[in-house]
Amino acid sequence: MTTTARKSAPKLKRGDPVLGGRSKLLAAALQIAATTRSWASVGLREVARHAGVNPNTFYRHFKDFDELGLALIQQISTELRAGLRARRQTLVGGRRASSVSAQRAQEIVHASVGLVLDFVSEYGAAYVVAIRELHGGSPVLRSALREVMDALAVEMAEDILNLLPENLLDAETVHELSHIVIRQMSFLALEYVEHPERREALRLQAERFILVLFFGAIASRDYRAIQAVGSKFSP
Repeated sequence: MTTTARKSAPKLKRGDPVLGGRSKLLAAALQIAATTRSWASVGLREVARHAGVNPNTFYRHFKDFDELGLALIQQISTELRAGLRARRQTLVGGRRASSVSAQRAQEIVHASVGLVLDFVSEYGAAYVVAIRELHGGSPVLRSALREVMDALAVEMAEDILNLLPENLLDAETVHELSHIVIRQMSFLALEYVEHPERREALRLQAERFILVLFFGAIASRDYRAIQAVGSKFSP
């Protein structure tokens, strides 16, 4: 079993056979799906054999493969969301700034992008499966993954609004941009997993994308404000 598969499984309590069997099934299904084909085509007996457990053991833990997939999604997304939130709050310092310099913005974006891509690299097999299932055959898993992405975007927007000086960008714009960033990062991160030789370039690309997106929104807001003021004095 690969290191990625082991890390993707839930942590176990030593000596607990129930959790042990559940974890083995999760890790086996993840490894098979990531290295061979879609989640929907993975067979129960194959997973059980790969996990080293009796096929009947599966139904002691999961009613079907969708439930197993949901367990994986919950485990991995919880760790990612907690790590991102903690990192951003550490960087922000828990209070709204009166101003944000370009250098400070770059530092925050650099740290946040680094955390996401390092996490994705560590959980590569799980991430490949998740992105594939965004357009897979299971409506249950598609819905769960989109909910995770929406939650990541909402939390990102909340943290950005706590960081930005008041009235720099309105909440609706920040939420819209955050959803765009999460969607873009999800596919860029997949490329990051699959092309290790390009990782530094992809990391820089992600940072530039986020900075240009938000600085562009700020510039656009200022330009519209100038236009509005100018129109009042135009003949």
